[in-house]
Amino acid sequence: MKEQNIVRRLVPVDFLDLDGIELWLEDMAARGLHFQKFGTFFAQFRPGDPARVRYHAEPTEKGGNTIPVQAADYGDMGWSYVGKIGYLALFRTADPDAPEFHTDPVAQSYTLDRLTKRLTRFVWLLLAMMAALVAFMVWARLDSSFGLVLSLVRSGSLYTNLVILADVALILYFSWEVWGLCRLRRRLRAGIPHQRPGCWRHTGLVRQGYTLLLSIAALIQIGFTTAYFTGATKWDMELSGLDRPTPVLSLAELEGDGYTPEPFGYPGYEGPDRDNFISYDGRPLARIYEVTQAGTVDGERRYLKMEWYDLTLPFLAGPLLEDLMDYELYDLRYVPERYAMEELSAPGFDQLVVVENVDYGGQQLFARLGSRVVCLDYTGSRDLTEHLDQVAALLRWDG
Repeated sequence: MKEQNIVRRLVPVDFLDLDGIELWLEDMAARGLHFQKFGTFFAQFRPGDPARVRYHAEPTEKGGNTIPVQAADYGDMGWSYVGKIGYLALFRTADPDAPEFHTDPVAQSYTLDRLTKRLTRFVWLLLAMMAALVAFMVWARLDSSFGLVLSLVRSGSLYTNLVILADVALILYFSWEVWGLCRLRRRLRAGIPHQRPGCWRHTGLVRQGYTLLLSIAALIQIGFTTAYFTGATKWDMELSGLDRPTPVLSLAELEGDGYTPEPFGYPGYEGPDRDNFISYDGRPLARIYEVTQAGTVDGERRYLKMEWYDLTLPFLAGPLLEDLMDYELYDLRYVPERYAMEELSAPGFDQLVVVENVDYGGQQLFARLGSRVVCLDYTGSRDLTEHLDQVAALLRWDG
């Protein structure tokens, strides 16, 4: 029966927002909801008659649920202790003539000393950790051979990046809140009385939004991880056993008569033919097919590797193409004379780049259309530009 008389409300103010806590609780009392206690996200109220009451949030030396030693003294002034939230003790009075807690700004500033010093040390620790984390991320990014978009698309590690960005944002916001308390203490120490704002702000939405965002992201990541390990979004097989529609540019058709597949293997090897193989990986940001084909024509080796991407976010197609070119042509900046690069304009392509390796032979083709990106790496005597219709068909393939 007791539980039916309790009303829970999401706390819309930050736990360091002294004015916000006081004003919000007073507003709730005016609506007939009288404060009982705070939880992590919700506060409990008991319904009753609307009343004009005042609340005061007083910094204390210890957290937890211990009653502050000064509660009895404040009781003599007409204020009753009603609970705690973090390092703040809450007092309430229905007496309009009850004196204010503090009339001397300088004396009031001393009540903030212990709290601000403790929080300032904590903020410096968080900022140091954040700086180390950001420095590590920058180092890892600079040390990686993958570009940013290619790394995101292939790893699918959106949750980790989101957590880091959200943590940085929350630390900066928390630092701003602590700096506000320090500024208040300095103004009080200078003898400037504190004036409460006319209304409370939804300062708690930052922390609640952070928790909600990470919770949703965690559920999405769990779903993708489960699908990945159960094989729902990942499979691979030999091309000879392929039994489903896939985007494949056939090396046998490209080479014509005389082509013979050359299975991967060595004496004693009994595994799959990795030289004539296809794999699929469904990632949050893209569907990815990788196809490898190898064979011979008159004893000469022929090779074709394809990477096919269908992006969830089409605007990433251009940056992904650039990252693929940077990755595949990693030494272009050092030995540009090794490559002959040409950007072509042809129907069925938003962008088309063909690169010939002058030193070692072979061609690489990079193409995109809408949300699709294709990268081909070919070793042989044929010219990929004579098969642009087949490449364009790869970009149009929709499964």
